[in-house]
Amino acid sequence: MKATIDPFSCLWQAQHSAHSFAVALPPRAHVVVIGAGYTGLSTALQLAEAGRDVVALDAMSIGDGASGRNGGQVIPGLKLNPDELEHRFGEKKGRVLADLVGSAAGYVFDLIQRLSIDCDARQAGWIQAAHHEAALDGLRDRAGQWRSRGADVQILDKAQTRQLLGTSIYQGALLDRRAGQLQPYQYVHGLAAAVRQRGVRIFERCAALQLRRSEGGWTVVTANGEVRADQVVIATNAYSSPLLPALPHTYVTLWSLQAATAPLSDDLLAHVLPGGLPVSDTFRVLRYFRRTQDGRFVLGTRGAFRDALNHGDIARVRAEMLDIYPMLENVPITHCWCGRVAVPAASIPMLSQPEPGLTVALGYYGRGVAMATRMGALVADLVQGLPAEESAYPVTPFKAMPAAPLHRNVARVAANVMRFQDLFERRVRGARR
Repeated sequence: MKATIDPFSCLWQAQHSAHSFAVALPPRAHVVVIGAGYTGLSTALQLAEAGRDVVALDAMSIGDGASGRNGGQVIPGLKLNPDELEHRFGEKKGRVLADLVGSAAGYVFDLIQRLSIDCDARQAGWIQAAHHEAALDGLRDRAGQWRSRGADVQILDKAQTRQLLGTSIYQGALLDRRAGQLQPYQYVHGLAAAVRQRGVRIFERCAALQLRRSEGGWTVVTANGEVRADQVVIATNAYSSPLLPALPHTYVTLWSLQAATAPLSDDLLAHVLPGGLPVSDTFRVLRYFRRTQDGRFVLGTRGAFRDALNHGDIARVRAEMLDIYPMLENVPITHCWCGRVAVPAASIPMLSQPEPGLTVALGYYGRGVAMATRMGALVADLVQGLPAEESAYPVTPFKAMPAAPLHRNVARVAANVMRFQDLFERRVRGARR
């Protein structure tokens, strides 16, 4: 499996032409949304449809952050299981929260249909594959919890898993029919087009540099001028600047690394993910993979703690691909890219209101396509006056993680330890074949 001459580009961006938006910053708006990714655009959509005058700012071009660089897997739920949510937030609030996050994928696909967004959206399911029996036991417990709440989730045995995935390295899997996949860059640009049609003014390459209280609201200072607003929403996720001093310290940043192959031959397509469903596995440093509409194989895993890539990154993704599908040996990698992931202290996305008229939402920890979109509507409810205590999603205090730089150093060490543990288990597996 060889790389192309210049493979350091994002497949999703290469498949879609972007369009620029507004250029003249207005002096005032009802709401300024900082961050034009899934959360920010979903928030802007709900507010615009409610008749609010909204301005959306992004320091980069739309889709240059996580919303255009993720794996396109639309997964319901959070990292925490429903029972854990009920234990943390109480039976009543926890059950409401579990229902909300469990329906997040469906919310995305319904929105795509309502807005007629062309983004190769397919709601046929998602597979979480277990790399050993203990992991499969955990998936059985998770599936049982969701089934008790009416979700279409089932456990696959090893033979069923092999049939759908085309590999025998997994012991079984969870199949969640609520989930699906899409082309993430096309999706975020479809959202941008929809909000623009509803009167939202979007400003790309327009970083918010300062946020200050002004009479009756806020003033957002940018390199292109100032705009005053009654309310401000910060939805910058793992690409946050110190717009609020504590903001970059409310989460730990990880990097997700992905690569895509050239389109596969018909023979390979019959053996590589023949079921056509997106997959994540249960290794400590997980792999997530799928096929694209044009027959490419795309795999993602934990990246190095940096934005810049080199050929060593391509080699690492290549090794992960070949561990699952050795038959890809002679298929070239055509694209390789990475993106940042925000891991919040509470292990679930953060929704907070640091001051009156200021709302912050971030930290999706690998569940961003579904949950960030769903979060936008929750943010819009708060902006329109819903009391925080009545929100279906918990509104928590805004504060930095204690010793945030230390957490980042620990994350680097932990990532390396987990990678070596996974490699050891794979060697044991290979010796038993």
